[in-house]
Amino acid sequence: MTQLTSGLEQAIDAICALGCDVVRAYILALGNGEIRPEYAALDTAQRASLLAELQDIMVVYENREP
Repeated sequence: MTQLTSGLEQAIDAICALGCDVVRAYILALGNGEIRPEYAALDTAQRASLLAELQDIMVVYENREP
């Protein structure tokens, strides 16, 4: 797992608080190189880490049994 900086951790928390559908949209946006307010302050490497972290988080949610 990547060592999370304070800014990266804050972005993850802000995005995840918006819910799974929004997290999926942000994963797509990050994959497309789009900049959104929740992660605009992050550099390219941090945005790549953010994308990986969000993908890992969603794997957990998508693999949970209802």
